[in-house]
Amino acid sequence: MPRADGRHRALMWGGTGGAAAAVVTAALLWAPGQALAWAAGVLAAASAAYLGQQAPQQLQEALARRRAARQPTAGDPLAVAVEIRDHDYVTLDLGDRVVDIPAAGHTLRVVVTATGPPAVVLTGLRAEVLSRAEAPGDLARHAAEVPVRRFEVLLDSDPPRVRALAGSDFPYRIAADESEVLDLLVSTERGLVRWVLWLDWTSAGRQGRTRIDLQGHAFRTAARLPGGTR
Repeated sequence: MPRADGRHRALMWGGTGGAAAAVVTAALLWAPGQALAWAAGVLAAASAAYLGQQAPQQLQEALARRRAARQPTAGDPLAVAVEIRDHDYVTLDLGDRVVDIPAAGHTLRVVVTATGPPAVVLTGLRAEVLSRAEAPGDLARHAAEVPVRRFEVLLDSDPPRVRALAGSDFPYRIAADESEVLDLLVSTERGLVRWVLWLDWTSAGRQGRTRIDLQGHAFRTAARLPGGTR
């Protein structure tokens, strides 16, 4: 169908242009001195008629491309970046290697950016404990930093809780290319915990959840006093 329409328009333009050319040629032969200005007017009128036929379709195509670009994608409409801050470490000897695990009391900063164009409403945040193990080790202290928006992750609650601090709580609305920065104070008093976050959201009539972790790996948090002893 598009090719047939194109041929039809080409024939219309060819007919219009051919007729105009014949009239202009006859005028030039009959009265060359007066025909130039008149010929220019005829050609301009023919061009305007052709463009008048083309313009509505070009406008419709441009609008269709714009509508297609604004259609929501099947994936999550947001991007998440995480950073562990304000952390001391618990140094653990695992036999084959020694590792430093962020100690309870550290801050997890979560930066959520809407990839748009529809706005995204963040409706909640939940923690999920994947495992817990005994983890005796030595505490190593490091300098802390000041958080932005503050929450507390209580890994020892059943189920784990994410609690707003300083009056800051969901929902938050973030427009395209805007970001919301969340600092999460993570606490546990029992063992070595592997855990992840789930960020709930709505956008353009859709609902979903996005897993937050460390590049595909669960967060790990060790109790400052392993085993709950003092």
